[in-house]
Amino acid sequence: MSTDRLSYLLRQYLEDSLTKEEQDELDHLLRQEPHFGEMRTALEPLIARQPGLADYQQEDWEYLFKKIQTRASAPARVHRMTRWMAAAALLLLAGSSWLLYSRHIGVKSVATTSPVHPSAAQDVVPGSNKATLTLADNSTINLDEAKNGVLGRQGNTQLVKNKDGQLTYHATSASPITYNLLTTPRGGQYQLLLPDGSKVWLNAASSLRYPTCFSGHDRVVELQGEAYFEIAHNASMPFKVSVLSQKGQAPAEIEVLGTHFNVKAYADEPAVRTTLLEGSVRVRKGGAALPLQPGQQASWTSTTDIEVAAADVEEAIAWKNGLFMFDKATVEDVMRQLSRWYDVEVVYTNGIPKDLFHGEMYRNVNVSRVLKVLEISGVHFTVEGKKIFVQ
Repeated sequence: MSTDRLSYLLRQYLEDSLTKEEQDELDHLLRQEPHFGEMRTALEPLIARQPGLADYQQEDWEYLFKKIQTRASAPARVHRMTRWMAAAALLLLAGSSWLLYSRHIGVKSVATTSPVHPSAAQDVVPGSNKATLTLADNSTINLDEAKNGVLGRQGNTQLVKNKDGQLTYHATSASPITYNLLTTPRGGQYQLLLPDGSKVWLNAASSLRYPTCFSGHDRVVELQGEAYFEIAHNASMPFKVSVLSQKGQAPAEIEVLGTHFNVKAYADEPAVRTTLLEGSVRVRKGGAALPLQPGQQASWTSTTDIEVAAADVEEAIAWKNGLFMFDKATVEDVMRQLSRWYDVEVVYTNGIPKDLFHGEMYRNVNVSRVLKVLEISGVHFTVEGKKIFVQ
């Protein structure tokens, strides 16, 4: 691979000047055996020459290689300066990759921005595995502090925190039905193995109410917030998720036999969304009952009926896989996620910016690192204690 030729093609790509033939050539080169040394040699001087971008260099060249490889032949065109800033953002954080879009006619120069540099005392750490379990007698167990092993017994069902920190239920025989409530705080998440073997991942600021053993004609749980489900198949006992009512909104129910799906039902979100990955589900609201196929998403609000559309499955379950992932997300969309995961309050000092974000990043970094990348778009942030001011 010629470094000079690669430098030329990368420069043309970053300036949005590739011809169709050059796009094909770059795509072909990047899909051969990776040459990260050549990539670094070619990209470093290109980024360094851009005013205001040299400070954003870091060493994560493998991620940059993969992202440019993905985007090199994409048909969508991005503003020239946005591409340069995207490349800088890719070099900014290990384990992150971003393309940032703006509704503005132009994109603000990075040289005019004020990157977030909070002190260690001001910075906010990411969320972690923590939850509270409320038992049938209203006693509680702080799961993040509880040691691994047997936590207690309810009837003939044993409650265990396994070595992976997951809450599990082991029923030795038929038992009277009692209910437990698993609640995650803002800045928390948790995993649960239900008595029937179904797996549940509970996102931040969420709760799940469920029986300690299943019996009868169906298996019913109640969800508030967001959870990802992998349901153990039992054709004779359908699994149902009752989505608890938001303000002024009729409750809905999701019926499944055995499937993988995500439910997002936060009170501060504009709509409730159910995304199906495998199997089939039926979503009921009022008198309507609509089936979903894998790759589809059902959404509804307090004033609208259920609508079914194609889903971005990776985006829907990114949180479960330890990622933030946005596809032309508004500032409000992004900040709602950050608010829940970092347990912070968001304050808009001059109205809500109209920028749109597209990209992905791991959730296990301090909030300053996320905000530093977001500032590439021209939106400014200030962190003061547990508040993020958006300018």
